[in-house]
Parts: sequence; C-alpha cells; structure tokens
Amino acid sequence: MGEPLYMDVVNALYEGKVQGKVESIPSIVGGRYGLSSKEFTPAMVKAIFDEIKKDAPKNHFTIGINDDVTHTSLPFDHTFSTEGEDVFRGLFYGLGSDGTVSANKNSIKIIGDYTENYAQGYFVYDSKKAGAVTVSHLRFGMKPIRSSYLINTAKFVACHQWAFLEKYDMLKDAAKNSIFLLNSHYSPEEVWNQLPREVQKDIIEKEIKLYVIDGYKVAKETGMGDKINTIMQTCFLLFLTFFLKMKQ
Repeated sequence: MGEPLYMDVVNALYEGKVQGKVESIPSIVGGRYGLSSKEFTPAMVKAIFDEIKKDAPKNHFTIGINDDVTHTSLPFDHTFSTEGEDVFRGLFYGLGSDGTVSANKNSIKIIGDYTENYAQGYFVYDSKKAGAVTVSHLRFGMKPIRSSYLINTAKFVACHQWAFLEKYDMLKDAAKNSIFLLNSHYSPEEVWNQLPREVQKDIIEKEIKLYVIDGYKVAKETGMGDKINTIMQTCFLLFLTFFLKMKQ
C-alpha cells in the first residue's frame, strides 16, 4: 500500500516482471508532501533526493511536517535556497485594512512596469482580514522569478505594527545581515530597551540592521490620518532602490 502514484508504479513494474517484460524491479520509494497545507520548497526537494541516495532510504516518508508520532518525516535544511543573491526578498507584516497590502501591490506595479526588474508577490491573509495580520511576500530581480513558494530567507523584513513583536516570531525568516524596518512609537535611542528579548537575540545573532520610524506620527503630520502604508512604502522603496543598484 502507498500513495496512488506509488501504487501505480509498483503495480506496473510487478506486472511487467510477471509478463517477462521487466527483468528486475528497482528500489521504489514514495512519500507525501503538502500535509497540513505546508509549503513545498527546494529545501524539501533536496532532502528527498539526499534520502533516495542512501543505501536504505525511508519509504512512505513525509516532508514538511514534524512527525513525532510515527517518525516518517525527513529532516531538511530550512535555510537552503536555490535563489541567487541578486534576488531581493522582502517580508511585510501589516494589519488588515492598514493599507500594507495595497502599498505592496503598488510597489510591484511600479517596479514591474517602470524598471527592467521582474516582480512577484504572494499575500497571506487571516480569515478575518480587517484587523488581523497580513503578510506580504515580495521578490524582485533582473531574471524571471519562478519561485512558487513563500519566502523563508528574507533580506528585508518590515513590521508595520509594534504589537506584532509580542505575538509573532518576526525574524524567524530573516536572513543574516538583513534589514529590519520597524514602525515604532519609541525613538531610536529608546527602542532597543523596549524590544522583546527574543527579537534582540535574533538581531544580534543574525547581525540584522534595525531601522525605526514613527509611521503614525509622520502620517498625521502629513495629513494622512492613521494610514501609514505610504510612509512605510517610501522607506521600503529607498532600501529596494539601493539594493537593486548594488546588484546591477
């Protein structure tokens, strides 16, 4: 027994051997991915091929989940990536209805239409949408982008709501030497002592550059009310422009 494709292959080879059309049946390994709606990334593909190369590979494996009951899951390196260093990868954490997603869609249109760069965006919403967290995954680069999965090694992370620092692991997907842009009501001199210890630890260990701006204050002073999306977008485009110029 096994997955449908696995059973088709096994039956075809077995019948071929019975009928004398196949001399011997090779080692056949099957498994499952996408369980619990997990992403299927190049790191997982690499782990599968590494397992198959073993003398006794694990059959009926799972990948992407941590199966601590039947122990069928394969370990994989979460940091492995096939994307080049010339691809900009950014993560944006916003609050539903604060304009973050709209601003990021505008950024994609601007970069894609008015520069020579290719652009890609994935957007993850909470079921409640308004008032809940939204996560935008943006990629830009000079070559076509075919990464059909979410970002897990971001070079730029933006947190548009201070409250998210206590609720989410903001920097788990941040790459080493990446940039962290934080919307903060604390000044640059005060912000470090106000950060949760876990965030401080990630910044130090990953050598992340931290930038802060009081987006709400700037939005209010410029007549935008509580809409910070344009303010944060301006900061992001500044970093993106610098990155793209460095890679040309």
